[in-house]
Amino acid sequence: MTTPPAGEGAGIPPSYVVPSLLRRDHVLEGFRSRSAEQTQWLVGQTVGSHGGGFTRTFVVVESGASDVVAYYAWTMAGLGFEAAPVRAATGGGRHPVPVALLARLAVDERHEGRGLGRALLRDVVARTIDVGSRIGCRGLLVHCETEQAREFYLRHLPSFEPSPSDPMHLVLLIKHLRRAVG
Repeated sequence: MTTPPAGEGAGIPPSYVVPSLLRRDHVLEGFRSRSAEQTQWLVGQTVGSHGGGFTRTFVVVESGASDVVAYYAWTMAGLGFEAAPVRAATGGGRHPVPVALLARLAVDERHEGRGLGRALLRDVVARTIDVGSRIGCRGLLVHCETEQAREFYLRHLPSFEPSPSDPMHLVLLIKHLRRAVG
């Protein structure tokens, strides 16, 4: 998985705009993913979460439009020592492991199959690598909503390791993110 620096294409098809931070003029109401939870969060909670500094939401729109067709929500987190794979916890004592958390990622069902999910994953990987060079961040943590989502992440980044406390939580160290993007 080769990826450009964050915000510089990330494999977004030409008819779409590269992922950008959520703005007031982005239209959320028409978004509909296969996950009711992901849809409801975007439409009902992302503005407050993003505006309150709890997450940063990056969105994709079609060129010349403002309707959101794909998004991800990203934040920093502390992964408990017991929940961290051994390689992630090594060297930090028994303290929480600092990670970037990919809390949500969804594509509108009318735009599936166009590479947007993979492009968003590439974007968050590039941003995590960048953050990891600036602050304490051991890797990327993903909370998978479904087994299908888990398979998506493992297909695109097979080095992800499951958390020993929850196999639906996947962790990938920064050094492995760098290797994955070449």
